[in-house]
Parts: sequence; C-alpha cells; structure tokens
Amino acid sequence: MSAIKDGRYPIEIGGQERHLLFSLNALDEIQDKFGGYDKLAEVFNQDNKDWIKNTKWLLALLINEGAEENEPEVTEKQVGRWIHTGNIIEVQSAILKAFAVGTNGDNEPTVDTPGENESEVDTGNVESGQVF
Repeated sequence: MSAIKDGRYPIEIGGQERHLLFSLNALDEIQDKFGGYDKLAEVFNQDNKDWIKNTKWLLALLINEGAEENEPEVTEKQVGRWIHTGNIIEVQSAILKAFAVGTNGDNEPTVDTPGENESEVDTGNVESGQVF
C-alpha cells in the first residue's frame, strides 16, 4: 500500500515557506464563490473587474487550508501585502500548480493561465515554488 499524498504545494511568500492546499473544503468554497473550480482561468482574467480581489481571497483560502493545525490563519489583507504587480502572475501560476498537485498529483497545471494580453505566463521562479 502506498502512502497518501497530502496534496500541499510549497511556496515561499510573506517571508516564509507556506503550503497551498486544494482540499475538499477549499473546492467547496470555490464552487460557492465562482460556480466551480473550472472557472479558475476566468477568475484570473485581467478583464474580470474582481481579479485582484479574487486572487487575494483564493490565496488566503489555500494558505489557510495548507497550514499546519497550530499555525495562525492569514487574512486577505496580509496576503494583499505579499502580492504586488511584480509577482501576481507568479502567484496565480503557483495557485494553478497547487490545483494540479492537489487534484491530480501532478506537478503541472491543468488549466491555462491567462497572462497579460492573453499571452503565455513567464513562470520564473514558480517552478521551485518561490514567489517573492
């Protein structure tokens, strides 16, 4: 019998390593807020007037789901301090990679990431899970 993977995806953000987790709780909340996890690409579309707010909400949710039991929860306001225009695309890419790990056990995202002007995203350091 093989060990069950915990599905968490490590990232470096806010000055420390944290983990993103697409748990069933997170998927349920995403479904309630966006209508389904299949809407993630639309959430990150810069034509969506709430894309920044949605990115903060989603990152806070996933960090809190991936946190250890004794870790304090992070707020959207804290997450908003960690994300800026220089790393928001990397953050979104990390979220999609976490989705792939949490749902497929893969290391590659299964959803296309819209970038600026709908071009491909430069993932930079996201391959290592680092977001500055």
